[in-house]
Amino acid sequence: MNRMKLIALAVALIAAPAVGHAQQRDTVKRDTVKKESTAEKVGRQTGTSVDKAAKTTEHNVKAAGSATKTNASHAASATKTNASHATSATKTNASHATSATKTNASHAASATKTNANNAAKATKTNFNHLKKDIKKATADTIKPAPKP
Repeated sequence: MNRMKLIALAVALIAAPAVGHAQQRDTVKRDTVKKESTAEKVGRQTGTSVDKAAKTTEHNVKAAGSATKTNASHAASATKTNASHATSATKTNASHATSATKTNASHAASATKTNANNAAKATKTNFNHLKKDIKKATADTIKPAPKP
């Protein structure tokens, strides 16, 4: 009896996968599309890559053209602004130079006037000192010194 069970089990193990394959072949259709060869696949992928590269290049050219136009516009605007600022700065510097020249002239005139006044005072003071010295010197020679 044990032998019979083992044989039945062996037959069941062998027959079950075969039955499963047989049923699968009946229900699933085979792929009838011809498989693509490696050379065909490489050719198709290369063509796709070339198309993508061409599109990318075209896009980059458009983007570069747009960027160049924008940069040129910005450069022109910056140049115009810089010229305006330079003109304004030159005008301001000229105004400051004129004001400084006027101030310096005023200071020079004031300093000249002060120096002239100081020179006149010094001359007067020196004259008074000389006058005193002359009086003192002539007094000693004209009048004899008092006797003690």
